Amino acid sequence: MMESYSPNRLKKFFSPRHIAVLGATANNQWFGNILANAFETGFDGRFYPVNPRADEIHGLTTYKSISELPDDTVDLAIVIVKSSIVMDTVGELVEKGIKNVLLVSSGFAETGKEGKGQQDTLRQYCKDKGVVLMGPNCLGFMNAPEKVSVFSGRAVEGTLIPGGVAVIGQSGATSEVITTKILKKSLGISLYITTGNEAIVTAEDCLEYLVHDENTSVITGFIEEFRNIEKMKLVAREAARRKIPIIILKIGSSDKGKKAAVSHTGALAGNDAVLDGFFKQVGIIRVETIEELAETAAVFSRWRLPEGKGLGICTFSGGMCGLYADLCEKYGIELPQLDEKTLATLKALLPDFAQPDNPLDVTGSGFLHGMNEIVRALVEDEHLDAIVTVCIPPQGEGDFFSPIINESFLPLLTTTTKPIVPITFREMNDYARDDFKDKGFYYIENPDLGLKALAHLINYAEYLRRLDG
Repeated sequence: MMESYSPNRLKKFFSPRHIAVLGATANNQWFGNILANAFETGFDGRFYPVNPRADEIHGLTTYKSISELPDDTVDLAIVIVKSSIVMDTVGELVEKGIKNVLLVSSGFAETGKEGKGQQDTLRQYCKDKGVVLMGPNCLGFMNAPEKVSVFSGRAVEGTLIPGGVAVIGQSGATSEVITTKILKKSLGISLYITTGNEAIVTAEDCLEYLVHDENTSVITGFIEEFRNIEKMKLVAREAARRKIPIIILKIGSSDKGKKAAVSHTGALAGNDAVLDGFFKQVGIIRVETIEELAETAAVFSRWRLPEGKGLGICTFSGGMCGLYADLCEKYGIELPQLDEKTLATLKALLPDFAQPDNPLDVTGSGFLHGMNEIVRALVEDEHLDAIVTVCIPPQGEGDFFSPIINESFLPLLTTTTKPIVPITFREMNDYARDDFKDKGFYYIENPDLGLKALAHLINYAEYLRRLDG
């Protein structure tokens, strides 16, 4: 049997230029969605719809059967036919020499015993014939750097721009929400994959591919069940060696969550506490919500890893200092005492009634005494490895106040190896979002989510240092 999941084989699978669509029709949304997504991605290849009862669909000339497809041309087949004829369809594709298959059709292991039997038969056939098959019961994938989309969903909001964040979803619809959240963070996507029931290609296979993918620097995933823990362990170790974080939203911590996983993709949810321990052992970052996943991906995409665990915080308000300190304790973030040199510098810069500490309250007038020097003093403190500092979202062109504060940290972003993470002091509007997007830095808008994401960054850096040690 041929090696179906080698990086080179999967690279060809994810980069097709000539795509047959079996079951293409104008009577449902799937083929129309695929074409619309491909157009928006800038796809410059060709689709070959196969339908014995239509001469053209959506302006494309159809082929009456698989045998009529041009020889040695099609490099991916999308199958959207009834589950009862999937086996015959895949068999005809193999006879035509087409061995890369995206199976959108549902009606397999997720439906119960009979469907599982059909899926097992399909799996064995594909293994015997060396077919790379993604699905069944999946929406497809988008490959932004290669300008390829064979995605049958239509719920991803925002422009798909190339970038370093990969998304793997065993749930197509949920992963659409995740991808939308990531795009709204102004992050680019390398590869967005939905794997469905994973009869052949599994989440582990895709993770292994992405760890070696030159376009991917952060991997995210919505996982209902891992199917090969030993392979996952090897993949996680290689990811850590390459310093590519894997951020996983794994359901199944509740009894009903486990039941939902079984009914959705036919996965068998394992012992959640054991899996949690496994994640910590191999350096996989586990998150609890879609929002936390997107926030964590944004932190890892925009900031370098800190060299230690100490965080310094700077804000205007004693109340905020208490709030941030509580959140740091909640998420295990260390707030070291400032060193004597830093304390002396701050006492000279701040009003007499200010009490320099970490978190640092510069007070309501302290920022007038040299906010840039205050932030610089924290950056130069040997006890601190990352800085969270107050920023003011600009309200519009005439906002004179925000530059006074924001210029305290903006020049430092490119001159220090320490992560400097701005935290907003007032509400963001569209103008501020566009302004910060143009400046290209990550900022914390929700303190709870942001500090939890920052804790993931700090803990991951510590995990890598332990591995090196």
